[in-house]
Amino acid sequence: MAHIQLSEAHQPILKAAIALGNWLLTLDGLSQQDKTAIENVQSALLTLPVLKEDTLAMYGFSIERGDSEQGLVRGWDISLEYFAGDPEQQGGLEIFSSYIPIPETTNKQLVAQKKRNEVYFHWSMGDVCSFVPEKQATQWINDVTDPLQYAQPGDLLRIEVVYQQHYVELEFPLS
Repeated sequence: MAHIQLSEAHQPILKAAIALGNWLLTLDGLSQQDKTAIENVQSALLTLPVLKEDTLAMYGFSIERGDSEQGLVRGWDISLEYFAGDPEQQGGLEIFSSYIPIPETTNKQLVAQKKRNEVYFHWSMGDVCSFVPEKQATQWINDVTDPLQYAQPGDLLRIEVVYQQHYVELEFPLS
């Protein structure tokens, strides 16, 4: 087993990540296998800073507006990954959000908005403690505390869950 270096300051964002899993568990349409996968991801988060060998655990959601020509995709995710024998998959813990205007743009105003709305935190394997800016941590926590706060009628809620060999992607039209 390996570990990642966490500090007391990281605990609020980890608690919010676990609470996000609780919210996902309330959604209709999940199979028992989907629910078990979410609970296993939560369990892996609860055992941090220890991370078991051959861990592949992730959940998250996105709110999608528009279509492939014009729209916006906003997402929030948690990922745990560790494969000691594969240097390409020694990821550690990642917590992040995405803000993707469609089509992609170079418009300075939209690029600045994208930058304001995206956060990325990475805790790698070993003794390196990650710096998590408090403002960005608070932003991510506030976003996932009320997951549908940015949703509008007609949007699509998409969730994705991975635990070891289990993968599911489910869509929920929002009215």
